[in-house]
Amino acid sequence: MGQALGQARAGDVIDGRALQQAVGRLVELAGDFCDAVAENTTFPEQRQILRRTHSLLNLSAWLDGGPDIALAPGQPRVTASQVADALEYAVAASARCGTLALRMTLIDALLDFFQDVLRGEGHAIVASAQRLKDACDASAPPDPAGRYRLADFRARPWEAAQYVLMPLRGLRSPDMAEIGEAVQPEPAPVAAAGAMARVAASVGTLQTANVATPQILHSTHADGPKLAALTSDDVLQLKARAPGVRVLPVVFYELTRRPMLEVARGPDNAAAAIGAALALTVQVVRAAAPGAPGKPVPVAGARVVAFTDFAQRVGAESVSDASGMAKLDLRPGVVLQALLVYGPPGYWGLLRRDVMLRKGETLALQPIDLAAPDYLAKLYGCAPDDAGSGVTVGVIDTGVDDSHPDLVVAGGAAFVVAENDAGGAGPAAIDGDHGSHVAGIIASQGRPPAGRRGVAPGVRLMSYRVFPNGGTGATNYDIVRAIDRGVADGCDLLNLSLGGSTRDEAVREAIRDAFDQGTLCIVATGNDGRGPVSYPARWPEAVAVSAVGDTGSFPAGSSESLDVQAPFARDDAAVFVAGFANVGEEVDLTGPGVGIVSTVPGGAYAVMSGTSMASPAVTGAAAALLSCHPDVLAMPRDSRRAVEMLRLVNGAAGTLGFERMFEGLGMLAPHTRK
Repeated sequence: MGQALGQARAGDVIDGRALQQAVGRLVELAGDFCDAVAENTTFPEQRQILRRTHSLLNLSAWLDGGPDIALAPGQPRVTASQVADALEYAVAASARCGTLALRMTLIDALLDFFQDVLRGEGHAIVASAQRLKDACDASAPPDPAGRYRLADFRARPWEAAQYVLMPLRGLRSPDMAEIGEAVQPEPAPVAAAGAMARVAASVGTLQTANVATPQILHSTHADGPKLAALTSDDVLQLKARAPGVRVLPVVFYELTRRPMLEVARGPDNAAAAIGAALALTVQVVRAAAPGAPGKPVPVAGARVVAFTDFAQRVGAESVSDASGMAKLDLRPGVVLQALLVYGPPGYWGLLRRDVMLRKGETLALQPIDLAAPDYLAKLYGCAPDDAGSGVTVGVIDTGVDDSHPDLVVAGGAAFVVAENDAGGAGPAAIDGDHGSHVAGIIASQGRPPAGRRGVAPGVRLMSYRVFPNGGTGATNYDIVRAIDRGVADGCDLLNLSLGGSTRDEAVREAIRDAFDQGTLCIVATGNDGRGPVSYPARWPEAVAVSAVGDTGSFPAGSSESLDVQAPFARDDAAVFVAGFANVGEEVDLTGPGVGIVSTVPGGAYAVMSGTSMASPAVTGAAAALLSCHPDVLAMPRDSRRAVEMLRLVNGAAGTLGFERMFEGLGMLAPHTRK
């Protein structure tokens, strides 16, 4: 719009028919942009791409067959041809973008431009067009790290966002049954609908194909919670029409396994710039048994992380190949502040501080000895076969491998709307080991030296997968569905080894509803290094579990020693509050969560740490306790039953001598039937 523009007079418009050519171009741009999903595998980036893809499609639907746009008199007179030129300029620039962040900046500028076009205010359109040109001409993204946060995205009035619709109280109400048709959209124009369907199909299992606005995307029950795509105007109208319905944002939760440390990405990581020619190669091998020397056995799949600056996370990392070799972009002889190796299933990790690596050096990992007890086994490893019998426990997680010889799964299902609930209750393609590990802590039926015993091997175990196959990030809507199903399946206890920092009323209502129906939800507090207790553990209706460890329960020099941190127990100097654990006044109980050995897919055992591990330890101990009280289990499934269960659990806890914020009431003692 560099040419001089005349002034608009009363009655001047941007011709709606002339804007029809923009509809196809926007759909094409959305299709090209969503192809980036396959190129960017991190879940946060995928969410960013799909959010903007939706916005482009919503804009195209708005323009398709739309009315003329009245121009503000006395302001610059903008024509449909000039709008189309600006769009073409942006489409061409998008194809040249070298980074995802730059491309998202451009798409946002384009969406802002069209937002001003739809208002018809010439001055705003011209200013917005200049900002769009600047974004198109930019040679580098404003953020050197190349990352966008979901919070950076602002919804425009014509854009749809996903919301969870719930009753004001509970999970069912007549109000919910009445809104199904109230928010259904008018039929989309045939041409635009066909184009959007083609693009939506290319999104694949990462998200639903429903992209027009507004509409119900999914419903748990006719009178239950629903997932809806609504514009800001739709939200206001729904509040006016259905005051008995809450409109809540979609919130994502992550696993509460202790995250593996990694090298920081971006130009500030000096080690990454050294070059492959100077790469330092090391070999990861299996540590030989004492008195049994022999040829080293290579270990594949070990993650080697070397920090030259531990505080700033500067360094290099690699994964060992089939010969155990790991290539690090470091100069031989460089001094490392910390060297971490995270072992694959069957091995402990490794930690070395202030070391100098030499080319060809070997890093020996200790194999897991199932006969040697970890902290969990020290406390609860002698559970009889019937510990927990008569109690049903649901694991809301990444799925459980029912083919593991030490796990028996009675049932369950997948609750992932983005994948149309495909794949069942088994382990997810990514992070699928987490749910099986959690389940094994509760209910593994193995015995040393060939296996490891869970805290309550006699429970009836259910698996509810809420994390998608594509990686982490379970929505509050899917978690609500899983809790609802667990209650319907007769679960007495539900374990949630997941959390987030966002205050979320949707999952709280589901936990509260479960309590009112006689089911307790036991939840991990999170792993943010003594940060505040995460949601949903923070809600008073949940049983919040922090994590403790024992320095004598893992090999000296293992990666687990990184989590040893004061305070230490009053009566046992080896017991400590895990350095990763979130703590606060909301903590109810604590459990063993450092260096825990449990089941993973493929019939294997692996080590994990986190409040993710402490929570199922408490869940298993609670199940074993409740199994000894059939009179409580036989009570009607209402809040009084939940209160009595909670009374038993809380009454069985004993302090380790920590402050309340670290352990709450303390740890549950093992219980067996008399």
